[in-house]
Amino acid sequence: MKLTKLNLSLVAGLAGLTTGQSASAVIVYQNDFQSGAGSEWSQTLTENAPTPYWFGPRTFLGEFGNDTVSLSLAGLGAHSGVQLDFDLYLIRSWDGSSAGTSYDYGNDAFKVSVGGGPVLLDKTFSNGNPAGQTFGPAAVNPAFAGAAETYSLGYVFVDGIQQTSQVMDSVYRLSFAFAHDTDQLTLNFSGYGLQSLDDESWGLDNVRVSVVPEPTAAPLMALGLLALAWRMRQRPVGG
Repeated sequence: MKLTKLNLSLVAGLAGLTTGQSASAVIVYQNDFQSGAGSEWSQTLTENAPTPYWFGPRTFLGEFGNDTVSLSLAGLGAHSGVQLDFDLYLIRSWDGSSAGTSYDYGNDAFKVSVGGGPVLLDKTFSNGNPAGQTFGPAAVNPAFAGAAETYSLGYVFVDGIQQTSQVMDSVYRLSFAFAHDTDQLTLNFSGYGLQSLDDESWGLDNVRVSVVPEPTAAPLMALGLLALAWRMRQRPVGG
């Protein structure tokens, strides 16, 4: 059996479930896109960020614009909740909440929702526009509020009006927990209000989905995860 990143995560989950250890969440899916995206994604385009890294290319799912990209998972077993973690790449001149201000280039927003369920995120983001953004603790927050990285990906924005160019991007590490108990799960990631891809775009990286199993269902989930790991032994996910 060839152990991939996903296999190892499933084995770790099995260890907690079958030895009686407390397992608040079990990873059922993860992908860093170093080896591409599978059919679970509605769009499978991947790209390497321009900035070189010691470990090689920083590959992610994207670039996308005013698109909705969905992740569909099935066979989750009995559970009471889901934990979603991912990195959001915001590329070039995101203008946040600039509509109607002195820096008006429109509002640039990103949304995450659960198919048939709640909206987890619906906020504007700014990569430098002084108008700020709604993502953050206040109604209006400074550009880059809450960002884990800024100007690290190496994407250059060419400003035709000011006749300037500069590296402009940001990375947000986001996490959401929500109630969920059905066997199937669809997660929708959407950018809207954006201009062309060479002006404003986005991508996803390091996506991880975990479930909180029902206490009485733990032994059955352990068997299900073992079967899933065995079925995927020939299909590496996430590199």
